[in-house]
Order: sequence, then structure tokens, then C-alpha cells
Amino acid sequence: LVAKGKAKKAALGAVMRKLVHLCFGVLKTRLPWNENYVATA
Repeated sequence: LVAKGKAKKAALGAVMRKLVHLCFGVLKTRLPWNENYVATA
């Protein structure tokens, strides 16, 4: 995102949001973490 012209804090916020969504998804479904989730999604 920084390479596309976004501010560093905006890019950091986007990464944090993505991680929070992944964490809540794991907690909500009670499924173990799948390291290859992106590859299988």
C-alpha cells in the first residue's frame, strides 16, 4: 500500500484490520488456524 502512495499509518491500519478479522474468524468458527488459508480461499 505504501508503494501505491498510501501513508505508512494508513497501510499499518489496513494490516492491523486484516489481522483482527483473521483472529476473530478463528475464534468465531473455533477451527484451528490454517497457515495456507490464502492459498485455499
